[in-house]
Amino acid sequence: MSNPEATALAMAAATTIVTAMATSAWQATRAGVARIFGRAAGDESGPDSGSEAGARAGSAVEVRLERSAARIAGADDPERVRQAQIDRWRDDIEDLLLDHPDAAAELAALVEAVRRQLPPVGERWVQRVEARDGGFAVGAQGPGSSVVVHRDRKTPPTGDAR
Repeated sequence: MSNPEATALAMAAATTIVTAMATSAWQATRAGVARIFGRAAGDESGPDSGSEAGARAGSAVEVRLERSAARIAGADDPERVRQAQIDRWRDDIEDLLLDHPDAAAELAALVEAVRRQLPPVGERWVQRVEARDGGFAVGAQGPGSSVVVHRDRKTPPTGDAR
């Protein structure tokens, strides 16, 4: 894989990964990225310890991805932090592709699969779900959504069955 091709795929992958962090596609995205990095690490270790080294590397990448997501979620300026995470992952992915060009096809397939699950560019989904008076509320939106249940545990039920 040439350097410009690796750079372009790395940028597309990093942007897609960081975008997925705030969506229902995150779990599958994180697992897919970890799998790709893990396979590459397993290939470097040789035939005897490849799967063990790959599993360790994949787990380490999952931890790094979760840290990236947490940094964005907890940031005062999430757009600035999001861009910094895109830059970081772009560099890591470009290094992966330069060292393991055979990972490009799997990475491109993952990027395409994740993009199909993301909201269209420029479209933003916002939903406010609130539980009060001892009740619960359920909210889900978009393709591949997961359901999040919110319970108000602070306020006891009023007994009013309206």
